[in-house]
Amino acid sequence: MLDHVPVEETQFKVLLEHAERMQIMFGGIQWYGPPLCPGMPQSNLLHGEMFYLAREFLDALASMQRYCTQHPTDHGLDQALIYVFDGRYKSFKFHHYLWTPSMGETMQTVDYWAAVPMDYYARHAFDALMAQKKAVKVSTVVNAAFKRVRREMGADSTDEHHKAALHSAVAGLIRTNPLVHSRRVTSSYSPSGGYTMVEHFGIYDRNPTWLN
Repeated sequence: MLDHVPVEETQFKVLLEHAERMQIMFGGIQWYGPPLCPGMPQSNLLHGEMFYLAREFLDALASMQRYCTQHPTDHGLDQALIYVFDGRYKSFKFHHYLWTPSMGETMQTVDYWAAVPMDYYARHAFDALMAQKKAVKVSTVVNAAFKRVRREMGADSTDEHHKAALHSAVAGLIRTNPLVHSRRVTSSYSPSGGYTMVEHFGIYDRNPTWLN
């Protein structure tokens, strides 16, 4: 058993597949101190750790909550991000929460849309991505978003312009959103030699039975 394994978003798909294969539940926590600059986005990561046994993960959660309750003025925490990988039911589930010391034993489900740029095409691309049930081709996401854009925009601009903008939006999500996972697939049937599969882990965030 490795100690202090960091939380790495790039490994989340592997962790989900591991949870499903082993039919287990486990999780990770990232602890943040107060923002380094008042009013700036939270970036003061103190520590992040994966717990590959459910007992250790739940103990870490309880210890965090208990410590902050017992030390209300000097716990040093501003917030924590909590990740759950649950594969006990022959399919994987992913859960993502925000916790602050004032919440006690409760947690707040993370709003995935809050991390999306306030850009017309990015919002439509993200809506189409979150409407999927599994990893799909980027072109599938673009085509689904394009239908919505075309209904709203009518004859304003060309189909090529809309699709190019949506492709760029999906590429931006892949580059900047740590919960968007992509995988390149080689195919002789594709003019470009392959295609990219993409998914957002939020599509697996359902029925949090691990809390029962």
